[in-house]
Amino acid sequence: MAATKRVEGTVSCILMRGLYVMVLFMMIGNVRNGDSYQRVNKDCTVVIAFLVRNKAHTLPYFLTLLERLDYPKNRISLWIRSDHNEDRTLEILKIWLSSVKSQYHSVNAELLSSPPERLPEEKGPAHWPSSRFTHIIQLREEALVAARQMWADYIWFLDSDVFITNHEILKLLISKGHTVAAPMLKSDGMYSNFWCGMTEEYYYLRTEDYKPILQRERVGCFHVPMVHSSVLIDLRRASSNGLTFVSSEVPDYKGPHDDIITFALAANKSGVPLYICNDHIYGFVMVPLEQSDSLQLDFMQLTNLKLEVLVENSPLPVSELLAQFVSHPERDTMGFDNIYMINLLRRPERRKRMLNCFKELGIHATILNAVDGL
Repeated sequence: MAATKRVEGTVSCILMRGLYVMVLFMMIGNVRNGDSYQRVNKDCTVVIAFLVRNKAHTLPYFLTLLERLDYPKNRISLWIRSDHNEDRTLEILKIWLSSVKSQYHSVNAELLSSPPERLPEEKGPAHWPSSRFTHIIQLREEALVAARQMWADYIWFLDSDVFITNHEILKLLISKGHTVAAPMLKSDGMYSNFWCGMTEEYYYLRTEDYKPILQRERVGCFHVPMVHSSVLIDLRRASSNGLTFVSSEVPDYKGPHDDIITFALAANKSGVPLYICNDHIYGFVMVPLEQSDSLQLDFMQLTNLKLEVLVENSPLPVSELLAQFVSHPERDTMGFDNIYMINLLRRPERRKRMLNCFKELGIHATILNAVDGL
């Protein structure tokens, strides 16, 4: 009996010592340099791909806002292509890249000088013949393939006339958990970066669902047939393998020769839903030019959009580096003897907003301080 107790006691002692050693190793394993060690995942890697052509007027705002994103730059790779420009686009891109490229994980930029300033068959800067669609399709597909070969977690296709005012956008969109998600962008009208319907020929169709989403009467993320201009793709999902801009890669493709329509139909064929999210104010987008429009009209539309931004937001920012590329019209009184603005001193936010508006419009106004009535 005594021998049995001694054996049991010995076994218990061995077990206790073993448990003590295990706990000790666990404590040692969870300490690094005297600090408690916690498992922290790295931020997802993101390729931001954008094509730039004749956007010298939007680039100072676009690049400033891109640079101010609240996301680690060492987890971002930039993929940039620019060609056939008729303005100072290349000069702006080169100056900006020389200043910021060391902050990003990598930069893949091909900035091609002109001439020729236009592709074959083009009749103007806003004209889109088949050759231009072919060129854009090739570039977008090249970006998508490059991101896959880099084993990037995400690729974000972003147009260079989009102004992302919500610096948290990448974190917010990634948190949605969708294979394809787009932030709803506002314009100075009813235009936005999504469709709620398609015709039988796969072109835009206005439906009753569009306006409530656009005006944020319904808030959330919504399954739609088309997103464009700012599109985030989760490349970790197996279903993303079927996404493409090349129509020959889409089974039984019957749509037009168009990059965004091909992408939308490829998503549909792959069972990948496209989501537009309006749960936050993410930013703004320019209204595209018509085929016969000139670049001068795009300058005017930028002014209109900047005024729209001022309705409820601060002015679009421009970095000190790029401020040299921004100009405003010379101020005058529009043919009148004087223009007056009457404003209460206790409403400084309204005064500031109107002064910014006058600056954008080139209006010289005399400010009069208003007084409260009895």
